[in-house]
Amino acid sequence: MLIEGTCTHGGGFLRRACGAQPVGQCVYCGQPFCDRHGDLWPEFHEVCARPACQAKYADVQQHRTWIEEHRGFNRVSVCAEDECQERMQHSCQRCQLRFCDEHLHVRQVMERRESPPREVSLLLCAHCTVRRRIWD
Repeated sequence: MLIEGTCTHGGGFLRRACGAQPVGQCVYCGQPFCDRHGDLWPEFHEVCARPACQAKYADVQQHRTWIEEHRGFNRVSVCAEDECQERMQHSCQRCQLRFCDEHLHVRQVMERRESPPREVSLLLCAHCTVRRRIWD
């Protein structure tokens, strides 16, 4: 894939951007980066070295692991919250795991996938609620 422009990493107040030939385009911020200022991961996960983008990539990996560790609770019809033995009742609208009434809450979330972005009410577990800080 042809990436337009040059590496934009390092550009800031009174500093020039790297300017090297880009090898990828960040899936989070959309900026091109060179081989020194980003990572090319499997499944086309191209992530620049900016701290916010690296934090998002790390969060996605941790979240996938967390979901797999908690999926077993739902296989036996139990709430996915640690140490809860209540029957599962509703799904979190982000991770799709099922929880009891006590462990799901309605939260106001800015939905940026919509055009224009708008605030929506979602039924979220505590884990997904905490993650929103990285993404907002």
